[in-house]
Amino acid sequence: MGLVRSEICRSPPWCQARLVRVENCGGRPRGHDKDKVYLKGKDKIVPPFRFGVEDVATKMWFHKLAYPGQCLTNSHLDIIFYYLRKKGKYAKEPKVKFTTTDCLFFKTIHALYEKFIAQKKNLSLITAQHAIADYIRGRKMLCGSPWHLCDHVLFIIHMETESHWILGRLNIEERRMYMYNSLSTAMKDSAAIKACQPFAVDCGCFVASFAEYFIDMKPIPPIFDVEKHRDRLAVLFYKYARMKELDFIDSEDEAPPKGPKKNLS
Repeated sequence: MGLVRSEICRSPPWCQARLVRVENCGGRPRGHDKDKVYLKGKDKIVPPFRFGVEDVATKMWFHKLAYPGQCLTNSHLDIIFYYLRKKGKYAKEPKVKFTTTDCLFFKTIHALYEKFIAQKKNLSLITAQHAIADYIRGRKMLCGSPWHLCDHVLFIIHMETESHWILGRLNIEERRMYMYNSLSTAMKDSAAIKACQPFAVDCGCFVASFAEYFIDMKPIPPIFDVEKHRDRLAVLFYKYARMKELDFIDSEDEAPPKGPKKNLS
């Protein structure tokens, strides 16, 4: 059974109001090269911080997370969503049954869809052996859950042509997809689009925020300070990594269950 419908969720007022505050925050001079913050050789983290799905070996990872006006990378969102999955999976009384995907999922399903359309909607391309099926079974990611045990699936979606992140949410019972786009209400005329361009690089932070508010079943607030939220994430991850390092703590085995062996004959 397919989706009944999809729906764009209206973004809150702070998605536009925040523009002026970001532009005038005075954090760095104009023309500053944000990719060259540390002196040569001073950017390394040795040994790297281990975050389950990925190791972080550079200070720039935290710098890009902490300061507005910088795009979050696949690495940032994969790590953030990994810990959101852990939060939901190990909570004593989870408020909502959910799982998430990762950045690779979107690339994989996008490639499959393009092939599906190119071959005139050839249904034989959609098989139980495809990588997408492993995601659905909960076998593809650390701390993943089978979709049939969840009420919602949160998707990381990257619009490459716009270099923009958005959040997708599949309500399995309703068979409806919701899209959370920090620029959705601003994309109405060329002037608004132009005004939002400097602000668009904070979209990854908003995707993480949309997901966290939904998981905690809290309404998206009318006022939101992206600087404080970025700083909170950076500090939390740094303190957690240092705690693991100093106390010699290693994460438990969270490898997804192995599927049945494939018949190669």
